[in-house]
Amino acid sequence: MNIPGRSCPLDYNIDQSLFAKKENDIICDTVYIVGGLYGNYQALEEIDKIVKSEKSDCIIIFNGDIHWFDKDYEDFVRIENFVRTHIPLLGNVESELIRDKDINVGCGCSYPGCVDDDVVKRSNIIHQEMKDMVDINSKIKDEIKKRQKICIVKVGDKRIAITHGDEKSLAGWECSRENLLDINRQNELISWFKDNDIDVIASTHTCAPVALKLENFAVINNGASGMPNFKDKHYGIITRISKCKSEKAIYSSKIDYIYIEALAVNYNINEFVDWFDNVWPNNSPASISYRERIIKGTADNIEDAILSGFEIN
Repeated sequence: MNIPGRSCPLDYNIDQSLFAKKENDIICDTVYIVGGLYGNYQALEEIDKIVKSEKSDCIIIFNGDIHWFDKDYEDFVRIENFVRTHIPLLGNVESELIRDKDINVGCGCSYPGCVDDDVVKRSNIIHQEMKDMVDINSKIKDEIKKRQKICIVKVGDKRIAITHGDEKSLAGWECSRENLLDINRQNELISWFKDNDIDVIASTHTCAPVALKLENFAVINNGASGMPNFKDKHYGIITRISKCKSEKAIYSSKIDYIYIEALAVNYNINEFVDWFDNVWPNNSPASISYRERIIKGTADNIEDAILSGFEIN
C-alpha cells in the first residue's frame, strides 16, 4: 500500500547502465552542484555570484528539489528562468509535479520511519499547493519533463555521478549520514564505484549534509542550498568539484588532483525571511515545518557532516 510521502515509486529507480555510458559525460574544469534550493531565489542570486567569480571553465548542475516554497506562479517561473539556462535534473519534488496520474505517493520524498508523521503530512500539503499551480501551466510541465534523473560530469580523469537521492533511486536515502555510517553500505559503495568507473557521487535529498571518503572515492551530499544546515548558521551549502582549490570551502577533500568541497551560500537572510513569511504565513504547513530552521539553523555542527576523509578549512 502506498503511503503518501513515504512510498518510493518504482519509476524512481535508476537504470544502472546509465553510469557506464561515457559518451554522454559532460567535461569541464569545475562543476557546482546545487541540490535542495527549495525555491529560495535569494540563495540563487548568491550562487550566481559565486559561479561568476570562478576563473575556470565551470558548469552548474541543479540536482533536484529546485522548488518547494515557491508555490506562486511568478516566484516559480523566476527560478525556472534561471535554472533552465544551466543543467537541471529531476528531484522527487519535480517528478511529482509532472506526474499526470495520481498514484498516491504525495510529495515523493520517501521519508524514512524516523521522520514524524505530521512532518510528512505537511510536506504533502506543501507539494499539493505547488502542483495545483503547475497543473494549469502546461508549458512548465513540458519543460520539466525533459529532465533526467542523473548525469555524469568528468573533471580531469575523474567521473562524478550526480543524482538527487542515491545511485539506486531518485528518492533514495542511502546517501544519508545514518546509512553511510554502516560498514556494509560503505563496502557496497566501494564495489559500485569500481564496477561503474565512478570516482565521486554527489547527492542531496536528505536535507542534511554529509561527506565521506572511501579509499580513493568520495560521497558528498550538500544537504540544502536554500536552507541552513548547521546550528546558528544561516547559509545554505553547495558542492564544488574542481581541478583547482577554492579558498572559500567550509570543508574539503582531495582525490589525486581533484578537489571536492562544500561551499557556503550566504544569501540575504532578511530578504528571504520576509518573502517566506509573505508566502507561508504563521501556522501554514511550511511555516510550522521550516521557519525555525530558517531562523536558527539545525541542531548539527559542521563536524557532524564529516564522516571521514574530509577536513574543515
